Amino acid sequence: MFNKLNFQVLIEILIEFFMSLILAINLYTGRINNFVHPKFNIILWFSVLVLIIMVAISAMSLFRPRHMNVLGKYFVIFIPIVLMFYINTDALGTLTNTNSSSQISSDIPAPTQNISPIKETVYKREAGKAYIDINDDMYLKWYYDCTFSWGKYKDDKFKFLARIFKDPSQKNQFVVLGRMGMICCVADMQPCGFIYNGKGFENLKDGQWYYVTGNIIENKKYTYNYEQLAQIINVSLKEARKPTDEYVYIR
Repeated sequence: MFNKLNFQVLIEILIEFFMSLILAINLYTGRINNFVHPKFNIILWFSVLVLIIMVAISAMSLFRPRHMNVLGKYFVIFIPIVLMFYINTDALGTLTNTNSSSQISSDIPAPTQNISPIKETVYKREAGKAYIDINDDMYLKWYYDCTFSWGKYKDDKFKFLARIFKDPSQKNQFVVLGRMGMICCVADMQPCGFIYNGKGFENLKDGQWYYVTGNIIENKKYTYNYEQLAQIINVSLKEARKPTDEYVYIR
């Protein structure tokens, strides 16, 4: 039996099978969205299907012996597969901490940015609520919609789920209440939040989660991550659990 086995085809099948399995598991558990926007999930599921079809097609040639099997080239493919096992949430946490570091000094020029216009939505309070409720699906679009027009909502309070961004380089001047936002993939992820230096801010710990309610105003004093983020005032905080998906997206 083994004399008839085509080892080159066997290695192809194993590579295709394990790549489809790893991709499917990460899609099912949602871990893939630590690295890519959920809008790409349908394409990745299609890739899993294609890999499974390739396994089935390759299996047809498994017992067609070949005199000259060239196996060495396939071991190169195992390098990225092995590296995948070293990409974990700790590594991503390091990236998150790097992105969340702030720049207080005004001597560092801010990089030029090309911000694509996004159709603006008007946000209103629901009947019976004293605030405008912003859920995770709305958060990033709301954030970009209102970045240059917080004045329109000066009399409105917002409520949203946020984590604490706190870094020694801020010299205990403020913390940031917000979320890590992703437009496309992990490479463009950055903190999208608000400067807070109200009563008790110095007691807040990095990584804590709260439901935040407050008014948002323009900030012309503090710089965080090369940006003058808006400031949140009249804040009330309610402890919250860390969400299943820490990141927010434009959906």
